[in-house]
Amino acid sequence: MRVKRFLIVVSILLFGILLVQINQTSQLKKQYQTLKTEYSNVQSSHETIHKIVSQPTVQKTNLKASKARVKQFIDLVQNNKASDYQNKLRDFATLSVINQLTNTLAPSVQNSTLAHYDVPVVAISKQWEDKARFLVIAKSDVQSVAWQVTYDVANQRVTNISRLPLKGAFDNEK
Repeated sequence: MRVKRFLIVVSILLFGILLVQINQTSQLKKQYQTLKTEYSNVQSSHETIHKIVSQPTVQKTNLKASKARVKQFIDLVQNNKASDYQNKLRDFATLSVINQLTNTLAPSVQNSTLAHYDVPVVAISKQWEDKARFLVIAKSDVQSVAWQVTYDVANQRVTNISRLPLKGAFDNEK
């Protein structure tokens, strides 16, 4: 009889332990799913952080190439006649920029011999996403001209251009 009672008590204890284990298993499954989701979120955010951290060198390379293209563009604008813009600027700018330069920003009087302009300054004034805004100064023996150029880095095209007022643009101006 004692053995029978002892076996019943042990059976009840083992059954209780089994129920506790089954209950904990379901809770552990829930915790496992939660941690798995958190881990995947952390992993994806880590990849994003890694991409953001690695981009400055890519952006720096893109901006160097963009700076060179903008310099070539302004050199072509300043050292060619407005009638040649359609052919010479096709690879550098959008059609609207070429039309704007041809119609409104080109000098109203073109000499048969143009003064040669150098482009000593090309500076980045603002950058956002795939666009960069440059400040460009073209200088000849007689005058200096300042340009504000918006450049689309992804498409490698000038998307907007404007002439800026430059104090002392003429050497004899005080």
